[in-house]
Amino acid sequence: MSDCINGINTFKQLYTDYFQAVWGFCNTYLKDREQSMDVTQETFFKLYERLNDSYTKQNAIAFIYITAKNICMDILRHNKFKLEDAEQLKEVLPSNDSFLDEIASQEMIRCVRSAIDQLTGRSLEIANLSLDGKSNQEIADMLGISINSVKSLKKEMYTKLRKIIGHDYIVLLFAKHMLHVEQ
Repeated sequence: MSDCINGINTFKQLYTDYFQAVWGFCNTYLKDREQSMDVTQETFFKLYERLNDSYTKQNAIAFIYITAKNICMDILRHNKFKLEDAEQLKEVLPSNDSFLDEIASQEMIRCVRSAIDQLTGRSLEIANLSLDGKSNQEIADMLGISINSVKSLKKEMYTKLRKIIGHDYIVLLFAKHMLHVEQ
């Protein structure tokens, strides 16, 4: 992971691996999907402009998140000053702790999404439908199977995800917050 970056292929891999996470990070603060997309694209453009052989992957990831944070903060400041309410600016801007928490959260989501991409068949279908906010009953209706089958398939999916990720707490957090498991 600490190997120096060597070329366009590494940039493409960073872009593929981190674009969604950085977009989610930006959207947490800006609460505007299009603006968050613009910031994410600008962030990766800035990385592309500055990327050289002295960057490690860790340096590049840190650069991405710090750049995204700075652009988001500039936008939030600009928006608040346009409203001429500078006192409320302190409430809107993220603290350093919330910044780190949000990076950790987006990295966890990125890890889980990467693990889900390794699933196949019904497990992949159910994971994606669950991520879309579908209930067990809705999934059963969409796939033409019983709700008990959905629950059984979800259990199998969790087992597969545990093997892929290797950290039970991530899978449990994923299950609790993203899949809305119904008992």
